[in-house]
Amino acid sequence: MDRAVANRYVSALAEVVTQQHSELSAETVLEQLEAFGELLEGSADLAAVLRAPSIQPGDKRRLIEQVGGRLGLAPLIVNFLSVVTDHRRIGHFPLIADGFRTWLDSYRGRVEVQVRSAGPISPDQRTELEGRFRELTGKDIRATYAEDPSLLGGGAVQVGSTLYDGSLRTALGSLAARLAAGDR
Repeated sequence: MDRAVANRYVSALAEVVTQQHSELSAETVLEQLEAFGELLEGSADLAAVLRAPSIQPGDKRRLIEQVGGRLGLAPLIVNFLSVVTDHRRIGHFPLIADGFRTWLDSYRGRVEVQVRSAGPISPDQRTELEGRFRELTGKDIRATYAEDPSLLGGGAVQVGSTLYDGSLRTALGSLAARLAAGDR
């Protein structure tokens, strides 16, 4: 349900951004949403004020304008944040920002690739890995990397709903299952 609510705001913002006379690029919008999101996540006081039903909407709008001015946010983004706050959806903001990032990837023909490895991956390995997944998907890649020692060795790559698992942990689990079943 929360994702559906967030997606309505993402759709509205995407529609405004893709209009012919939009003052901002979609990438700039994402950067500004992320900047506000970092501030919101790092300031419990700001989040509490924007969520508080006892504070008047006009006071919240003025606060967003002040914060937006300090962050250098475009008027479009300040207005969007005010609408989100006016409708008491600021608690959905992380989902909104994430949804906009996903929309932008789709709009630009990019796919997110999440790579988990047992240890560090060198820059050359990253370049090779991204090249292979660019060929596999036929799209530009936005890759994120995380170390996960529980994999024991190797790695796992998530592309959309598809998981490519080359981890030692999975291989050992598969071997154990085959041995338990009596396979050789």
